[in-house]
Amino acid sequence: MKNIYRILCLLVLLCMAVTTFAACKGDETPAGTSSVTEEGNQPGEGGNETSEVVFPLEKVDFGGVTIKSLSYATEGSFQYQTFEIAPQALNTEPVNDTAYDRAQLIKQEYGINLVQELVPTKNDVVDTVREMVTTGLDSYQFVVAPLHYLAKLVADDAYYDISTIENGYIDLSKPYWDQKINKQLSVMGHNFFVNGDAIVSDDEATWAVFFNKDIAADHKLAEAYGVASLYDIVENGDWTVDVMYEMAKKVVNDNGDGMSWSASSDDVWGISAQAYDGYTFTVAGGHTMTALDEDGIPYITVGTEGNIDAYAKIHNILNDKTVCSLAEVEGKSSSNKYEEIVQIFANGGALFTPEKIGTVSNPVMRNANIRYGLLPMPKIDKSQEDYTSTITVWWCSAMAIPTSNVENLEATCYAMEALAFYGMEMLTPEYYDRTLKNKRFEDQESEDMLDLIFRNRTYDVGIVLNFANDMLGFYDAILISGNNTHVSDLDSKRDAYQEAIDDFADMFLE
Repeated sequence: MKNIYRILCLLVLLCMAVTTFAACKGDETPAGTSSVTEEGNQPGEGGNETSEVVFPLEKVDFGGVTIKSLSYATEGSFQYQTFEIAPQALNTEPVNDTAYDRAQLIKQEYGINLVQELVPTKNDVVDTVREMVTTGLDSYQFVVAPLHYLAKLVADDAYYDISTIENGYIDLSKPYWDQKINKQLSVMGHNFFVNGDAIVSDDEATWAVFFNKDIAADHKLAEAYGVASLYDIVENGDWTVDVMYEMAKKVVNDNGDGMSWSASSDDVWGISAQAYDGYTFTVAGGHTMTALDEDGIPYITVGTEGNIDAYAKIHNILNDKTVCSLAEVEGKSSSNKYEEIVQIFANGGALFTPEKIGTVSNPVMRNANIRYGLLPMPKIDKSQEDYTSTITVWWCSAMAIPTSNVENLEATCYAMEALAFYGMEMLTPEYYDRTLKNKRFEDQESEDMLDLIFRNRTYDVGIVLNFANDMLGFYDAILISGNNTHVSDLDSKRDAYQEAIDDFADMFLE
């Protein structure tokens, strides 16, 4: 019965697609269009005005051509990247099955057979693409991998500038492409990486703060601020790192001979974090390490007075060993320290844990015996206008087209546009509305927080491209050391950063 229902649903979608293409040549708005924002493409993001959006391309039958995507095998609980393009079969997992239906629609309607293949690790993706572009072997037509790893090959001329491919099949101005990545990583007008509704693993890599509702309730943390819940503090615009710190100090509980960094301990930390959070909290305070000027050339933004003051506050909080545990410090002897951060929180060992959204899919979290909620990254102070979150470049996926793809370039671009459009129609609603919101969180407030978190997401070009092979670890090293050498470290490294940026810009000018 389920198979009959699925077939009927797929037939309806096919009919909608045919109607859409027919309407592209006429004046009437077809049935089955979507009301989406012109600005938005990420879940929870967008402007106030809506307009009807239809698939923009003239129907083309590519005659059964096979287009292969390259990704990497499962690591931990972060699994969507293994099947988000073209699952091998239905398996009753809703996101998997929706991605399968989308791939089947594209195959039947446009004659494009999507195949998703995996190599063991992220570094294997890099090695495979490097070999392809060096030898000219067109083994895979596009790549889906985290930004940090994709970026390693930009200087090797490994990817097409998607915004200038002449066939016109990919339109990055459409709302199903992430406009933030298009703008914030468009170095000198070049767009090598794209994401949006075509995939969901980029959403999974967005940073937020998990909090233990039971600990918050037991200590009446919200009541101390005259509100009913921590969500009200966010809604009032008062969620800051200072508020977070004050709450964290109130809940610390040492049940023995000093605080223990162990999932089996009964100790309770105020904040359980990792060194990368020195960066994530700084970006949440409105301070990236780099930005793009009006010509798209990167420039250094770290080191301003506001940035120095903001990081000093963050460093003091995350290095308060009576309140905050850092995986790289307290858990430095553990080979699974990042997994143990999640286990500590799931066991009730911390009030706050900053982590990627995808943590909710971790079996440890899904089986946790605690009540937890989700908050945006806090402001640096109340004067900050908006909450903002960043992504982890180690996990945030994007799509890229290797320059070895020549013969199948048109079909690849057409397939990617179809993946994005039907991702907006099919995949994003299943992932965001039905799986992430309805199945992973028990309260409406956390769902509202998701909308807020995704609405203002920041990409930092310097972190993605890791200038001087050092910028990505700049804050990590300072935090792990325990000493706030922010200013002196930047003074010693600024010339190297600038030289790397200049060399990168010169590469494009040449």
